Amino acid sequence: MTRVKSDAEVLLMQEALLDDPDFLRSVMQATLQQFLDKEQTFQLGAEPHERTEERLGYRCGSYERTLLTRVGRRITLRVPRDREGRFSTQLFNRYQRSEKAFVLTLIEMYVQGVSTRKVAKITEELCGVEVSKSQVSALAAGLDAELAIWRNRPLQAHYPYVYVDATMLKTRTETRSNSNEAALLAVGVRESGHREILGVLLADSESEASWSTMFSDLRERGVESVGLVISDDHRGLVNAVERHFHGASWQRCQVHVMRNLIAKCPKKRLKEVVPMMKDVFSAPDRTEADRRLKMMMETVSTWNEDLADWLETAIPDALSIHDWPTEHHRQIRTTNMLERYHGELKRRTRVVRIFPNRASCLRLVTAMVMEMDELWTTGRRYVNPDMWEEENKENKKHVREAS
Repeated sequence: MTRVKSDAEVLLMQEALLDDPDFLRSVMQATLQQFLDKEQTFQLGAEPHERTEERLGYRCGSYERTLLTRVGRRITLRVPRDREGRFSTQLFNRYQRSEKAFVLTLIEMYVQGVSTRKVAKITEELCGVEVSKSQVSALAAGLDAELAIWRNRPLQAHYPYVYVDATMLKTRTETRSNSNEAALLAVGVRESGHREILGVLLADSESEASWSTMFSDLRERGVESVGLVISDDHRGLVNAVERHFHGASWQRCQVHVMRNLIAKCPKKRLKEVVPMMKDVFSAPDRTEADRRLKMMMETVSTWNEDLADWLETAIPDALSIHDWPTEHHRQIRTTNMLERYHGELKRRTRVVRIFPNRASCLRLVTAMVMEMDELWTTGRRYVNPDMWEEENKENKKHVREAS
């Protein structure tokens, strides 16, 4: 018959565990890891290597994620992946930085009296009605410190590809009750092929000065050179790139170019012009792309000289991908990757409508990109780094043959 442990015995066991923090951490780590693995098994409907008709998917490795537990111990867990990317866990929901930042934003709105009825209702359910400004400040201080450390971390010296873009967020400022603030974002691709969030900045506008501030910060944190910058057409941004990363190439986003073309072209000519533009972008090399562009301009000039002039000026900057490995063209021809993030940011902040202050806006934006960065730097490669080496070998071969 099993003997029930006395209160004294339970206390002795608790003291033994707490006297050895490393042992306590290892026990908690093993328990939570088992929880994650079992959670994936439940969602896939099968154990590892199990053959069953009820299987809903297949495992595909894992990535590491750190978790600060309630006992103040930071542990590292392997979060499982599946081939379809559908696995989701409830384990981190109460710990995610972005969730903390989002909740703090709602509370700040409530305390400052700028909340909607929906926000007020959510805030009351989260923490009750009685919330003071001092309590909000105390809650935000720890998270802000963690986010600031991440924003100022050292970076690598060289990034072959860097994507930059901005999105506008409504924010209250000291002088305006409804100001459109520009959230600037820079994403780099490491020489290992992995993506990394390089920087995030909140600015009054998407100007040359604000982009210069962003790039100056990247240089101060260790970035010395950039191979190719991918962005929308923004003269101030391009000027800032030339100033801070002299020698970097620029790839104008092909999706934005197509949107610009559709806006400029007479509607009755779209069925003729759009396929020609797609044909230019799908050319196998730069020589063929230039040839197709020339033919397109000659055709367009017969009925719209201004549009032909615009094509001659705008399109060459959208063909810089041909100076880089063909296998990377799909990834580097547009800024779609960043636009997907901006869409997610807008979705997450829909209930907020307008941030109560710039600090809360920067807090949530940083928390979201920080979590994305953890996934990218430990996940699969975005591009195959071997292609850069192959390209270098091919270039050296041509140089030897020419000499």
